[in-house]
Amino acid sequence: MKTMRRLLLLALVLFCSLAIAQAKTKHKTPKQKTAACHQGKSYRGCPACGKARDNKHQTLNVQKNRGTAVTNPTKITVQEIRDPANNTKFTPSKQVWVTGFVASIDPGGFQETCNCKRNDLRDVHINIVADPSEVGDLSKYVVVEFTPRWEKKFGFDDSNYDAMRQKVEAEIKGKWVKFSGWMLYDFVHANASQSTMPSNPVCPNDGQLHTNCNWRATPWEVHPVTAYNIVSGP
Repeated sequence: MKTMRRLLLLALVLFCSLAIAQAKTKHKTPKQKTAACHQGKSYRGCPACGKARDNKHQTLNVQKNRGTAVTNPTKITVQEIRDPANNTKFTPSKQVWVTGFVASIDPGGFQETCNCKRNDLRDVHINIVADPSEVGDLSKYVVVEFTPRWEKKFGFDDSNYDAMRQKVEAEIKGKWVKFSGWMLYDFVHANASQSTMPSNPVCPNDGQLHTNCNWRATPWEVHPVTAYNIVSGP
């Protein structure tokens, strides 16, 4: 009888130990990478999803880091891009070309997650308007961007970012330029865009960074630009 009880007790102990071990193993199962980080191609050691931690931002980064040139872009105007009525009509898969007057070329985001927070990978941020008379009114500015994957294809040396940006500025600022590329909704800046936050005041055009005001017309951008050329007019 004692032997039977011991066997039953041993069986019970083994059963409980096995259940605990299985539970621990289940909790230690590593999380799978989100789908976005399996998309796109790395560039100079930086994956297309960059260093974003959630799927929403990773997907945005993959869109920013597209390396495929548009092949069949549709004509669109600056006015159409910044029209609030179109905020829900565009898609990031839309290939477009737009002619705009280059109002300014600003430094791209510093240490952005899309560029793995690296100092040697930075975008060139270009503001375009529908007419030269709109220069200075930041609520009219539509953003188009040169990304690291395209800067060298355009013949720019990104080893010195400030020098590269100044070269872009000397080439296209104050001129009409036709830009071809992918539409992109940069939701990160929806709180500083005229089309999504019309109640905000417009930021002063003083070259400084401001908060709680609009420094752009819309979160929609042409990003990345995959081709451009200077033209005589719209």
